[in-house]
Amino acid sequence: MTAAQPKVSVLMSVLDGEEYLAEAMDSILGQDFTDFEFVIVDNASTDRTAEIIASYGDHRIVTITNSETLNLSQSLNRGLVAARGDYVARLDADDIALPGRLRKQAAWLDAHSDVALVATAACEFNDDTPPPGRPYPTPPADHDALMAALSTNSIIAHSSIMFRRQPVVEMGGYPETFTYCMDYLLYFRLASKTRLAALPETLVAIRSHPGQITALPSWRLRREVEAVAAFTEALNYPNLAVPVRAGLKRYRSQTSIRLALIHARMAHPVAAAGWLCRAAFCAPLAFFHVVRNGLCNRLEHTQ
Repeated sequence: MTAAQPKVSVLMSVLDGEEYLAEAMDSILGQDFTDFEFVIVDNASTDRTAEIIASYGDHRIVTITNSETLNLSQSLNRGLVAARGDYVARLDADDIALPGRLRKQAAWLDAHSDVALVATAACEFNDDTPPPGRPYPTPPADHDALMAALSTNSIIAHSSIMFRRQPVVEMGGYPETFTYCMDYLLYFRLASKTRLAALPETLVAIRSHPGQITALPSWRLRREVEAVAAFTEALNYPNLAVPVRAGLKRYRSQTSIRLALIHARMAHPVAAAGWLCRAAFCAPLAFFHVVRNGLCNRLEHTQ
């Protein structure tokens, strides 16, 4: 007998996550909203991840095991194919869903058929500072304001989102050529066809710890290159609001300047010059302001 289709599929990919996985799983399995399945993709872990997942014996858990390590987009897409819920809620294996999260986001999407994705406010914590920790900037609730904010800052926490499964599946899921900025690009791809929103209530806690990918030295260069590619694709979408288009151009220019500085520190002058040229071409006015402010700060420190 086939199990009834759940309302929500919670989607998680985990790679060697034994240290924090149980806490993340408990935060989902303890939600007061119960009409969900929990799709966990074990991304070829070599620690106790598989043992921890199996120890729960909860019928709502659907485990997928990758035979080799994939990038996060690829791994999430494997889970997305298996998901059966009308809505998909994301959670990273080191983060925590706060009480009421699934119920409130599902109810919001039920009441707003024109919206394909709803995020929430989030807080940041670590091993020394338990939740609620430090609040993240609250994303705007309205679609237009949210898109304007996204054009200047990655204001949506990936672990906070819940989206309608069908529109995301129809557009191919997460962009698999992106390892770091797949969530950011997903928002703009969805926004080109439908509307996004955010709840002002803090419903997810984002863990900060030395082992996460964003703490690795190699992360910044690759992430910034991907960010430029994501901004470039988003700028090709039609019907972008003027403030959003202007914000994306500034964001791309600023990121190109950061890449120029990274390459300069790595003693790669040709690459640094190339990124500076891109920055100036992307948004000349923004480039001028960044360079001017940098020079002013340098002069102040030398006086």
